[in-house]
Amino acid sequence: MSTSSTRVLIAGGSLVGLSTALFLAHHNVPCLMVERHPSTSIHPRAVGYYPRTAELLRTVGVEEAAKAAAAGFEKHKTRAGVVSLAGEVLFSKEELEGGDDLSDLTASKLLLLPQDRLEPLLRARAEKLGADLRFGTQLISFTQDDDGVTAVVKDTDGVESTVRADYLVAADGPRSTVREALGIRREGRGVLSRHVSIAFGADFGAVLGDRRYSVVHVKNDTVTGILVHDDTLTEGTLIVGYDPDKGESLEDFDDARCAELVRAAIGSDTVEVTVRSRFPWDMAELVAERFVAGRVLLAGDAAHQIPPTGGYGANTGIADAFNLAWKLALVLDGTAGTGLVDSYEQERRPVGLYTARQGSLQLALRSGTATEEQQAATDDAMTVTMGQAYPAGAFVAEDGAGALPLTSDPRALSAEPGTRAPYVVLEQDGAPLATLDLFGSGFVLLAGGAGRSWARAARAAGAELGVALTVHHVSVDGGEGLTDPEGRWADAYGVSSDGAVLVRPDGIVAWRSRGALPAAAQAGALTSALRRVLAR
Repeated sequence: MSTSSTRVLIAGGSLVGLSTALFLAHHNVPCLMVERHPSTSIHPRAVGYYPRTAELLRTVGVEEAAKAAAAGFEKHKTRAGVVSLAGEVLFSKEELEGGDDLSDLTASKLLLLPQDRLEPLLRARAEKLGADLRFGTQLISFTQDDDGVTAVVKDTDGVESTVRADYLVAADGPRSTVREALGIRREGRGVLSRHVSIAFGADFGAVLGDRRYSVVHVKNDTVTGILVHDDTLTEGTLIVGYDPDKGESLEDFDDARCAELVRAAIGSDTVEVTVRSRFPWDMAELVAERFVAGRVLLAGDAAHQIPPTGGYGANTGIADAFNLAWKLALVLDGTAGTGLVDSYEQERRPVGLYTARQGSLQLALRSGTATEEQQAATDDAMTVTMGQAYPAGAFVAEDGAGALPLTSDPRALSAEPGTRAPYVVLEQDGAPLATLDLFGSGFVLLAGGAGRSWARAARAAGAELGVALTVHHVSVDGGEGLTDPEGRWADAYGVSSDGAVLVRPDGIVAWRSRGALPAAAQAGALTSALRRVLAR
């Protein structure tokens, strides 16, 4: 049996596994991803990615390709409930509450793009950056010790080999064999219902006309379910439920039955239907009790199974990977202590619990069964995806500030440590530059124009700790730094003209000095903050 080594082994090559490989490769971390299927998904599955997810894709050079691939879905902006596509519209609402005008929050927009089209883009970019992606290869077993993980993998020819890695990331889905092998239990409401997604080919044009829907809720005498169509009007997915307690099973969904259900959902007996694939899945609210188990880390559905109502599952999983990648990079190159990896659970598990609950609340809301209390507890999508505040983790909370709520209206946040760094459009050499585009590789210190001594402090702190630290001064007149033509930056970041904000590689605020510190104290304060963030 051959033996090889890598820094990070990733089990599972769907959206989250591919994202993990891509983000690690972006940080120059050698990684090996194994996926038992022969290639990327052939099933559309997830279709919507919120602006925060688009921001993450922007950081690693994928957003533009994803926008181009999603161009055909630009008219698919409403979610509707109908008797059938040819029948009465029961309700219709915007995909994002408050419409799409989020220009004050982000330069990115909602992406409507089926998973089977996004995954190849992630794969191509990850491979270009050097990730080793092995499809048709399955994780068979693993053991771990204090220094890493030893795994056995098997390819489609049945050839087994051993892989030694510093860390194993389990991105192997809701039925995660890695999680089960570790004996990690899950908490939550459990399995709420069982479903099968039917991918099919059909001519939608005859019944849709010039109408376009991102998601259609179908209910008639033959079928109740969710219907999605693509931008070519030739392919779609129908999601229907089944109940084993009533004697129903997956075997009931043969090609003939699936075609019957699709025709009933479309509302036409004459449309020819070709069944492409069936994908069984459980709607559940379940979150792992641990995300970190020694050298093994859970991400995506392996860590949290979120009801798909609201579309939070894939978005949360991709955010897991983004949070984890930079931490692994700094631990593996010796810049940070292993406690930085432990902070992954501190930060992402509360988000998993919250988001899984929001998925259930959205389910109740859209099914018309939500109580007044549940309605009041249901947050809008921008709060869920952009307004998060980590309760604890790799950041330095401000003295006396008090704990922030887990989520807030993102417009009410102003660079509090543990939250997403606000979006402000600045200028560099006369050209617009979004603060978002300053982040993504290393630590960034943003300082007011009156705080020029912060650059010297950053050099001293970086030299002492061996940390790459980029400094940008921001002022209305620009000077030798970035220009803030609208004078928004200081208020958005909650600092005075001589304050400073330290931003992590993932765009989360790590530390802040609201106002001036004596020049002699700045290096010490910044060094202390970095030590805490890096678990040194």
